[in-house]
Amino acid sequence: MYLLRKQTLRILILVVLFTANIFSGCEHRNAAASEIPIDGAIYSDHRPDGSYKTYIDIGIGRQFSGRLPDDIDSITVTGPQSNLSIGKEDFNYYPPWRLFWIVQDGFPEIGTYKFTVTSGNQIGSAIDTQSVVKAIPIPDISKFKPAIAETLTCRPPTFSWSAISAPEPYYYQIDIQDLNRNHVYRTAYIRDMFSVKIPPDVLKPGITYQWRLRVADGPDWKALNNRSQSRWVKFSVNQSIVPCEHTYEIPVKTDDGWETSSLRKEGVNSENLTRLIADILNGKYKDIHSIVIVKDGKLIFEEYFSGNHRNSLHVMASATKSVTSILVGIAIDNKMISNVNRKIYELLPQYEGTKWVDKKYEITLEHLLTMTAGVAWLTLSSDIPLSDPRNDDAGLYRSYDPIKYTLEKELIEQPGSRYNYSTGNSTVLGEILKKASGLNPDEFAAKYLLYPLGIQNHKWKAYPNGTIDTGGGLYLRSRDMAKIGYMMLKKGKWRGNQIVSKEWVNESTKAHVQQIGKLTMASDYGYQWHHGERKIRNQSIEAFFAQGLGGQYIFIIPALDLVVVFTYQHKNSSGWLTGNLVLAKYITPSVLPPAPLQKTIELNSRIIDKYLGEYESRSFNEKITVGKKHGNLYIQRSDDQKVTLYPETERIFYGISEEFGDLQITFTMDAQRSVKHLIVRIGFVGIQFDKII
Repeated sequence: MYLLRKQTLRILILVVLFTANIFSGCEHRNAAASEIPIDGAIYSDHRPDGSYKTYIDIGIGRQFSGRLPDDIDSITVTGPQSNLSIGKEDFNYYPPWRLFWIVQDGFPEIGTYKFTVTSGNQIGSAIDTQSVVKAIPIPDISKFKPAIAETLTCRPPTFSWSAISAPEPYYYQIDIQDLNRNHVYRTAYIRDMFSVKIPPDVLKPGITYQWRLRVADGPDWKALNNRSQSRWVKFSVNQSIVPCEHTYEIPVKTDDGWETSSLRKEGVNSENLTRLIADILNGKYKDIHSIVIVKDGKLIFEEYFSGNHRNSLHVMASATKSVTSILVGIAIDNKMISNVNRKIYELLPQYEGTKWVDKKYEITLEHLLTMTAGVAWLTLSSDIPLSDPRNDDAGLYRSYDPIKYTLEKELIEQPGSRYNYSTGNSTVLGEILKKASGLNPDEFAAKYLLYPLGIQNHKWKAYPNGTIDTGGGLYLRSRDMAKIGYMMLKKGKWRGNQIVSKEWVNESTKAHVQQIGKLTMASDYGYQWHHGERKIRNQSIEAFFAQGLGGQYIFIIPALDLVVVFTYQHKNSSGWLTGNLVLAKYITPSVLPPAPLQKTIELNSRIIDKYLGEYESRSFNEKITVGKKHGNLYIQRSDDQKVTLYPETERIFYGISEEFGDLQITFTMDAQRSVKHLIVRIGFVGIQFDKII
């Protein structure tokens, strides 16, 4: 047995599966409530020196509360023939990923491997199958860009390489590290990816780095059987760097069903979009992973950033809820569910023993769809952060059985009376689909929605007990997110086929709950779809959209025959606002025709003066000032530029910000006509500020 001496070299080859972020899309399999949740994988690696190694990885799920690695008593690996002669003492351990790992000489045997971990009277197990052993060719470093000893002079650089010739698809991953072998950057394994833009702030001027490429026959450490890796290639970054030039290209036409066209042919002004790309590449907007634009049914704009590619699967987070709504509509269209007025206790009688079923709560399918179930559910809208153990969205993801977790919540108000956002509601919708159709939600989605749309590449996250996460667990390509958007724009049709009924599209995207406040950014809400309307260039524009944590969006603007998809870094991202900003400041103006100046009215000073003061958004820890200058109102955030406000009505004002583009400001009052709040709308979302002075 040969063990690597330097732990950092081994760490670089692993995909982060077990992270602290509960919404990151990690999969947990083969765990029971009283077991240690583990995952395991075995695969072979073709090394640059021509040798072959076998890797064994075992990850411990975060539900295990014991100390690692000390509280793990034993590790056993059983191969196709017998137990492997290795134990816990032979494994290395990497704390940040809760991962035990070992590397051995040679190929693994073909067959199924079982990984067993014990701690006291607890036990956990997982299996992985090595279905084939083959030598994936070593990448040709003579085709690498940046090449050996090259000096980069622009930011962000593009890394590229040649494809490995093979009849089957391969997945590519690049690693970058400094000369001390410290990890700097790594992509995921992405199918048929031959180039990638590195984020602008990753590589520092005047530093020498090295990079290598891995090629695998699977998309992650669990799925792959074999891979190869190149030698490290050194390159440097110049002391002085400038922005890289960007040239617009028509999206590549592939076999995925999209027609492609140019901005010019579809009447889109490219000036704003050119400026947008320059601002992104210069680092003005961070964490953007992709922007895809569809106009008049044609894919006209497609850009990827931060190591993403057109074949990257991206977590949709809560934008998944809008897809789940479509699935419910399909089930109703196919008479699997009679209507949205069915009670949950009627639809899920197998959950006898929970409050919702035993007490026969009057909660209907429609109440789940509109987030008005009336049960106790504490979230960000209750000013309870995800890090707080009282947060129910976080508790849902920590639970072993998310359906029971939700159905045990107490009814505290009349169903239908108040909006209260709950991922539990959306997860229960998936269980209703399963009961009604006999298919798991991911299988139902593949059969009735994804495959009819020509979407072959997709993934769903599952809870520890195997329940599919229909509230936030769908992974799609950005192009395929756009397909869902365009199908909805065309009233449920895709390329002439009716996927979901026109009636369901109309009903699910209209405003069932209006102006619901700060968590949904002052948008209206339908059946798991957001809905908004605002003036842009003096024109009233209506949109409905899917929205997910971090800034995952599918915007549908019917009047403009426009679909816009944004994906962002999922964790710790402000993309929920940036996506709307980019839409309002750059994209929509590029599509809209010229318009006359916005109409204004005259307001007397008595009305204007009552709006003056300090306003605060507690949810976002932000304050703004409303002041008066030369008889006009203005708003100002800390030391930022003053933005002059012009009245459209007594309570609605507009302004133009250099940073945010068109703004719409709405003041709200109580029954005594005292000013209580203002809502700043950017794109189709808004932030509510409470008046404090």
